[in-house]
Amino acid sequence: MTRNSPRSIALRTFMALTPALLVTSVAVALVGGGGATEAAAGAVDTAVPGPDCLTDDLAGTVTGQGGSPVREAVLTLTNTAGGACRIQGWADVALVTPPGEIVKVPTRKVGEAGPAIVLQPGASARSLLQWDSCTAGGRGCGVGVAWQFIADPDSTGVAADSVDLPEADGRGIGIAALRIGSLQAAAPAPANS
Repeated sequence: MTRNSPRSIALRTFMALTPALLVTSVAVALVGGGGATEAAAGAVDTAVPGPDCLTDDLAGTVTGQGGSPVREAVLTLTNTAGGACRIQGWADVALVTPPGEIVKVPTRKVGEAGPAIVLQPGASARSLLQWDSCTAGGRGCGVGVAWQFIADPDSTGVAADSVDLPEADGRGIGIAALRIGSLQAAAPAPANS
């Protein structure tokens, strides 16, 4: 009569349930239900809340950087909207003529896209711009007087203010090729004492 003893019933139940539990655990792992395992492994939630930044919600400034054999400037995009937004990758940047036409020159995005940056109102992200200078009228030389940036694909672009770029106010900026660095979070401005 050992056939129906509590121990044999428990053993038979365990033997019958083991394959079902194994199949269930494999299915849960394949569909991504392993939240406890991920949490135990120290996984971080990479979802960034908030809407994407719109071009119209950003003010841009292009600041010339002296002392480099290659012409360089930093594009700073500052959130002027009433709420936080996120930005990632590269802004589209172009030189424009006085009537607002885009100067077509070879343009390349450089660097790796970092994680999304959440810009609180008043916060900024920066991108390094480098270009090969050329003389106006030369072959392959595009000349413009202002920088335009685009942060979202539905925008036609917004002109950025130019700082420490004297050629923007004079004869124009001559560019043979443009390289755009990926956006990085800008350090907060120092507090006034």
